[in-house]
Amino acid sequence: MGTLARRLRAVRRDNGLTLAQVSMATGISRSFLALLEKGQTDISLGRLLPLLQFFKLSMADVLDWNEGERDEVVRAGEAPFLFSIADGMDAYLAAPDRNRPFLPVLVVYQPGSTMGQYSEHDGDEFIFLIEGSVRISFQEEDSVVLSAGDSVFFSSRRPHLIATEGDSVARALVITTDRLSEGQHR
Repeated sequence: MGTLARRLRAVRRDNGLTLAQVSMATGISRSFLALLEKGQTDISLGRLLPLLQFFKLSMADVLDWNEGERDEVVRAGEAPFLFSIADGMDAYLAAPDRNRPFLPVLVVYQPGSTMGQYSEHDGDEFIFLIEGSVRISFQEEDSVVLSAGDSVFFSSRRPHLIATEGDSVARALVITTDRLSEGQHR
């Protein structure tokens, strides 16, 4: 069982909640949650974020991170894999550290990849495109196309969907912050 599975199961149990209760609160099926807690399935960002919000956790709270390691440098090609946002969209930790108010992530977008659904979560998001081109669509608003060297900053509460543009790989530095509301579980 992976670190993510163990931590999610522990926080649910610490809060005295059943899988059915978490399912009702997050809209994620009970059967999927059971498989996740057993480490028998992967989770997309679209499913992970509602869980983190419900339990009032940050991504750093559920990552496989050795608290004894204090190195600040992550060498090119050595960034630890974090999760897949969607098919063809992989996220890697750019500087894993639980004691910071933000999480820097390197995201690699394969040609033709798109998020399966709009994402909406607490906090803010900053995206700096290193190479390639992506389109960020905001629900019921105009979209923004970013090319290498462009950046965008927005509230993560705005429903957003990211897709690659063109035939080349895109890479971006994505920095997310948490602004969790009061009254959520931890």
